[in-house]
Amino acid sequence: METAKAAQVICTVYSPVTETVIDTLKALDVKQYHLEPSRAVVLRRRTGVMGIGAGIVLEEQPADKLLFHVPLADGKSVVQALVAACDLHVPGHGSAVYEEVEIGLDSAWQEQPVTPVSGTETVVTEEKLTSLTCTVENGRGDRIVKAVLGLGVPMPQVTTGEGTGVREKLGLIRVAISAEKDVVHAVVSEHEATDILGSLVDTAGLDRVGAGFIYESPIAGGVINNMVIRGQRHSASIEQLIGAVDKLMGSTTWRKRSLGDDDPAKRHKYLHDLVGLTLICNEGRASDLVSAALAVGAGGATISKARYARLDETATPVSAAREMADMVIGKDIVEEVSSSLVAAGVFEKEAAGFVAFKPVITAH
Repeated sequence: METAKAAQVICTVYSPVTETVIDTLKALDVKQYHLEPSRAVVLRRRTGVMGIGAGIVLEEQPADKLLFHVPLADGKSVVQALVAACDLHVPGHGSAVYEEVEIGLDSAWQEQPVTPVSGTETVVTEEKLTSLTCTVENGRGDRIVKAVLGLGVPMPQVTTGEGTGVREKLGLIRVAISAEKDVVHAVVSEHEATDILGSLVDTAGLDRVGAGFIYESPIAGGVINNMVIRGQRHSASIEQLIGAVDKLMGSTTWRKRSLGDDDPAKRHKYLHDLVGLTLICNEGRASDLVSAALAVGAGGATISKARYARLDETATPVSAAREMADMVIGKDIVEEVSSSLVAAGVFEKEAAGFVAFKPVITAH
């Protein structure tokens, strides 16, 4: 499959801010996007009544995850425009990041330069970021979220999907494993990603058969939501103080901390140098396409629902109701998987498919 480089932009905001994001996309002349509902989770400090009921609890609010693609050279400027329009530098407002991907040339997407938004060129973005994605059984996502927040990682997002592949290979054991999945997404600093990933493997018990899957992939740049705890009692929140120190130090490397006495690389057996495959198609086609990929060696996939929107009047075979499938495969079978998807009709009008590849650093 021939591919071309592009920037995959992911903007996650609370639902009331979604319209501002869409207005910004129109100003940038971005033609289309996919939207996936999610939950944004933070810790809230509860004061209680006369000290009774005081403590820290989980708080979640509806959020929207918008995914779209622009030329690679425009990735940073698009994120800067979103940060400025939605005040994403303010803790708790949301995040916008972009990653480098390779898009199949026959995908339902056409590369078009964006229109820069004047005055956003000086917006500061962060580099050396890493995305962590952890898929577990439905209902176990909160355990991962608590662990993520407990490590000081800000506002993870939770989406839902249906797992396929690994479960089917477990025979009778699959009866005890739910097909419904919670997918926890978090963005962390590159220098502490391995330690955090190892800690989450322990928390989720991912060494057990069928317990779940976690992987780490690089982020080219962006701004993340630094809110961890709501209800702070001081004029400046800890997130604002951390942000100020980041600027003084010139990076986030100073935050690195030890999460244990042993080396996570020795504690767990990881897979390295893999490829993340994102497949988006019209609703009703994902199962067949994923089955074609599984037949040539893909290990499994998580399928979720998404909504597609076109921001101009161009006619398109892309349905408003879409399905997204994420899978991690070995570099040695990328061509086989690509060919199987093409043979199964991924780029035909009925599926109106989109295929993108990105590097996966570590997986478990």
